[in-house]
Amino acid sequence: MMLHKISSTTGIIILAAGESSRLGSPKQLLDFKGKYLLQHIIDVAKDSLAAYMVLVLGAYAEEIEARLELNKVDVIHNGAWKEGLSSSIRCGLEAMVQTHPETETVLFLLCDQPFLTTSVINQIIAKYIESGKGIIASDYGQASGPPALFHKSMFAFLMQLNGNQGAKSIMLQFPEELAYADFPEGKIDIDTVSDYEIVKRNNF
Repeated sequence: MMLHKISSTTGIIILAAGESSRLGSPKQLLDFKGKYLLQHIIDVAKDSLAAYMVLVLGAYAEEIEARLELNKVDVIHNGAWKEGLSSSIRCGLEAMVQTHPETETVLFLLCDQPFLTTSVINQIIAKYIESGKGIIASDYGQASGPPALFHKSMFAFLMQLNGNQGAKSIMLQFPEELAYADFPEGKIDIDTVSDYEIVKRNNF
């Protein structure tokens, strides 16, 4: 009952506005097991306990939007995507709070972690309830990062991010509010052609 109550006020924000400069083509539209990579992330998120979703697009927005199934997804175009990741965090969070003022927690996802699963998302939400902490990050083993969940008490700090700052700076600022959920495969993301080749070679 508690998990259902919390998840009904949990929103997901997918950050997918970057231009994939190191890859040379939109990573959002890479093939992963017969789907576009971003579609895979959207579908995984749709199946989770979270109640609603905002997708932040920027570079290639029209091309990406035209190719995806976006039913029940609020799509936001970040016109300031060249500023860096912070602009998408602010843009997505502002849209989430305006559209769903009941939001208590938000979960940020990236579009380039191919091994994200619905189970991982639900485990992060469960860890939030279990720990009573205001920030839940993913534990990769030797490092940590997204997906990451933030309670609304952190929203004002997220809105102050600038440039290429990500939400990790908020985690460092409030270590006493931080807990972790296991996601060892989270260390695998796709930034370059060689990254993508490794993913395809080992997991397709």
